[in-house]
Amino acid sequence: MRFRFIYFLPFFLLTLSCDDDADDEITIEKRHAADKEPADNTISTDFNANAFSSKVEAELLKELHLCDPKATSDDDPEHPTCSPKYFRFFKLNKQTPLKDGFKLLIKAGVNGFPLRRLLIFEREDDVLVKLNGFNGNLIEERESASGYNDLVIRFPDNVQGNITYYNCLFRWKDGKYDYVNCEVIDEDVPRKVRAEFIDSMGVEIKKILDRNDMIF
Repeated sequence: MRFRFIYFLPFFLLTLSCDDDADDEITIEKRHAADKEPADNTISTDFNANAFSSKVEAELLKELHLCDPKATSDDDPEHPTCSPKYFRFFKLNKQTPLKDGFKLLIKAGVNGFPLRRLLIFEREDDVLVKLNGFNGNLIEERESASGYNDLVIRFPDNVQGNITYYNCLFRWKDGKYDYVNCEVIDEDVPRKVRAEFIDSMGVEIKKILDRNDMIF
């Protein structure tokens, strides 16, 4: 898959909330439930410490041809073993068995791709079908009334030679995950997007993600 960084960022910096202006730091969760602090559902993945819960994960990787069943070493990401050193599984929802639906985080460098990737699969007519693909890192899940957790995915962008990160919210809609908006822009210091600019900035950042082929 083609990957490129776009050296572009509109006037976003003027619309970010700063650390010394805490009263203006309104996140999406607070806008909808101002009297309730969101739960800490952040996700950090250290692939060196990662482990599979059963034999199912390796069998799913073989089914998808994402690993090399004949590989004997975890030192070659170009020919990855069917190992937790390269892949981490998350359930699609509480009801669906892992073999029939899951979110799969893939380590950067696997099969020659430079970024972490998140793939969403669900089994249909005994075949695993990809519902979503993201060239980004899963950093948070939030419980949702739909039964499918909302996802916060962190995407990199090269802006004038500096790496900027966008923490973007995705919500389950019509059988797949759909982009909602961007909550945080991180240029060395994470800054929450002010509530009054959430919608307009979300549109502009989605254009950047599309140009960079970050959603597929």
